Amino acid sequence: MDDQIAFSNDDLPGTTSQPVWRVLAVDDDADFQRATAFALSELELLGGRIELIQAFSCREASMLLAKHHDIALVLLDVVMETEDAGLRLIKALREVIGNRETRVVMLTGEPGLAPAHEVMRDYDINDYWTKSELSAERLLTVLTAAVRGYAQLRAVASARRGLQMIVESSNALFCSKNTRELSAKILSEITSLLNLQTEGIVCVRADEGDATAEPNARIVSASGRFFDSIDANLDVLQPQVAAAVRQCLQAQQTLRLSDCTVLFFPRFQAGSDYACYIDSARALNDTELELLKVFSASISRGLYNVALFSRLEEMAYQDDLLKIPNRNALIRMLEMTLKSEAKDQRVLVLIDIDNFSGANTAFGTGYGDFILGLVAKKLRDAFTPEVLIARVRDDLFAILGPQTQVNAADVVALFRRHKRPYELGQVHSLSSVTMHLADFTGSASVALQDALLTLKQAKRLGHDQHGVYDPRLQGAHAESYRMLLALRDAVEAGQISVELQPQIDLKTRRVTGVEALARWRKADGKMVPPLSFIPLAEATGYILPLGDLLMRLALQAAKQLADAGYAHIRVAVNVSAPQLLQHDFIERFNSHLQAAGVLPEQIEVEITESVAMRTFDTVCEKLRALRAMGVEVAIDDFGTGFSSLSYLRLLPADRLKIDRSFVLEIGEVSDQQMIAEAVIQIAARVGMQVIAEGVETQQQADWILGHGCRQAQGYLFAKPMACAELLNWLKDWPERSA
Repeated sequence: MDDQIAFSNDDLPGTTSQPVWRVLAVDDDADFQRATAFALSELELLGGRIELIQAFSCREASMLLAKHHDIALVLLDVVMETEDAGLRLIKALREVIGNRETRVVMLTGEPGLAPAHEVMRDYDINDYWTKSELSAERLLTVLTAAVRGYAQLRAVASARRGLQMIVESSNALFCSKNTRELSAKILSEITSLLNLQTEGIVCVRADEGDATAEPNARIVSASGRFFDSIDANLDVLQPQVAAAVRQCLQAQQTLRLSDCTVLFFPRFQAGSDYACYIDSARALNDTELELLKVFSASISRGLYNVALFSRLEEMAYQDDLLKIPNRNALIRMLEMTLKSEAKDQRVLVLIDIDNFSGANTAFGTGYGDFILGLVAKKLRDAFTPEVLIARVRDDLFAILGPQTQVNAADVVALFRRHKRPYELGQVHSLSSVTMHLADFTGSASVALQDALLTLKQAKRLGHDQHGVYDPRLQGAHAESYRMLLALRDAVEAGQISVELQPQIDLKTRRVTGVEALARWRKADGKMVPPLSFIPLAEATGYILPLGDLLMRLALQAAKQLADAGYAHIRVAVNVSAPQLLQHDFIERFNSHLQAAGVLPEQIEVEITESVAMRTFDTVCEKLRALRAMGVEVAIDDFGTGFSSLSYLRLLPADRLKIDRSFVLEIGEVSDQQMIAEAVIQIAARVGMQVIAEGVETQQQADWILGHGCRQAQGYLFAKPMACAELLNWLKDWPERSA
């Protein structure tokens, strides 16, 4: 043991209780029994008194041996009820009762009946005397040798059992996950080790940083009469108990006092300074004290393991900045809640600070940390410990608890300061989402993801929004995931293709171009609408490999058109934002052109208005590079977004496309309200051509031509078709358009 765990010798003289040595005399001779009782009366031996127990038959002796396990010596007559009754009694003592410590001295009144050497050995008989030889002086010698041997064997057996218990208890100590659990096990194991109904407390020093102050401690576990003092400080204890604990912590060593033992565990071994006060019914003997020394080593390692586990637990489940539970802790508690019977009465609320990143950018991270601390404190102060408050990430907080306590509107109201709305540090706007766990089936991770998606959808509407989780969202997510897997399989199986829809010059009736549109035909022949899988591919990032495939297919169609004599017909290829913003997009596009054997002039790249406005400078740089190659650029779905006209003038594009929704208004909305006309006028102002898509009636075609739009595509002219079908259609088009 380390010197700091050495036991100090503060015993008071004479305080150790006097041992009692029990001697069992087994003899059916009443006179011998009286003589033995007289000889042993008031006899003291090895610091203890003799207590005589008498039996007049082997049967009576068996019952006494089974009842009393602390008999030091048996004085046994050789011949009792039968000639071998004594030997059978010894065999029962050693083999049935299992007592190897009690010493046995056989006596006989007839000198010629001495047992053979083999009998002495096999029956573990320790000595043999005739009664006539057993004078008072010799009896004292026999008793002294027997009691000394018994005491030594008892000490060895007690130590062996104690060491075995220490080994077994070490596993229990090392499996403890927190200080309270470990401390309770320490008191329980000490009780078993000492075989006493001990009472005690385990304390941890509270003033670790101030070595000069009078030691104070917090009680982390207690047993017996001290049980009600758990979680209190030493002031609730009796003065002498508190003084003993403080003395132990001050001296930083284990104390052996007259009425108790206080074990000390130093911080460098246990993580903090601990004291374990043990109040037993008697003074502890030397063997018990030695066992406590050995056990203290296991306790120290157990306390250190708990301290290490607590630190790891803190790192894994506590937010470093706010010192509240983090996402891992939320997932753990949410998982437990979803499996509990109380699930249907629990609710999860997420709150998110609107424009938090803007405040961080404007005022710095110090201000942002201040806001986060303010939110965490208000939430902690507003709820009981039954409610879990966690920081999921950044400015996103979670509140998990009973429906009777957790309400999103009440949470948001915590941050309303109507009398001082412009106070520094005020959280002016929060968005939130409520998930009633009764409506959810699935894992904790999926629950949090679904709640986050609901919050994201709510925030799309602006600031200060609230959303409620819809259980149908789970089914939609599962269906989206299945579709994504099916889409990947479809790409591998060659089920993805492009169809081409002609674009017509309304004045000359010539085909000026075609738009390549993605198609997915399943193995059973059913078609999957592009609006079902294109947005999914964009949301998951799969649009990069899918878009690459569609581009190659479109370029292959352009090559077939050129080989058939239609090199003047440009092929429009839709390019998504992730594709266009790839750092090597121009190189990849040029590589595909060369691989297909297609001239840049045959290709038009279509991007949507929203893509054009995203990272405007980068997009312009890419579009200028395309136009420098000879590729034309079209802006699709113009007018459906919120782009600035000032940006439109700077955008390097050749053509604006009027969205089909505006074409459908022709004939339905007055000319003064027609957006299509405004788009045509805007295109003319910035020097771009204009093309209308979704033209289905001659009235629509005549209107757009009359208002200055010469190009159109739609079902009025042709539906999208495969390249082979398009080539046949092109052969017949001049006659049909005449």
